[in-house]
Amino acid sequence: MFAHGETPELNEVLLNRERRVKLIEELLRRFPKSCVVSLKCNIPGPIKSNGEILALFGYGENRIHKILSNQGWRPNYQKRLNLRTGPEAFWVIPEDSFEVKRNMILFEEETLGRLFDADVLDQKDGLVRTRSRVEFGYEPRRCLICDQDARICASRRLHPVPMLQQRLIRLLEENAEELEKDGSAR
Repeated sequence: MFAHGETPELNEVLLNRERRVKLIEELLRRFPKSCVVSLKCNIPGPIKSNGEILALFGYGENRIHKILSNQGWRPNYQKRLNLRTGPEAFWVIPEDSFEVKRNMILFEEETLGRLFDADVLDQKDGLVRTRSRVEFGYEPRRCLICDQDARICASRRLHPVPMLQQRLIRLLEENAEELEKDGSAR
């Protein structure tokens, strides 16, 4: 999974982050009474896109579609991007961001959901805001290795990339049946 694929340059990552922010702002301008779900994979290391990563992303996309369907939520807009910086998907949901974020947290808490970021953004007083796990009473996301706050481990680079990659591969192997079931076409 990590031996081949797209390795974006830092400037590509930064430009893509700016592009993502602008896209979300534009979507919230077009659909002011809605929220945006932004889905990305949490992939350690320099390779951010290849067949295996795209397949994993397809699983995450299918899970989001099932959640939306189960809630009876119909997106006003959806888009998938396959980029060198990694695949991304966006949905505009004409629902309360609180309920949408609560459902995305439940997805992120699933075993394989831990491999994704399912951000929920909306507008308040004309400003874009990201709904946070903490405002819902949830603990910060946990590290795949030591179960501490994942942001601290990542920012301090406490675990070597190969260790994180091996843990990710083990999770995929342990959950191959789930991937097969929910990785299939919608």
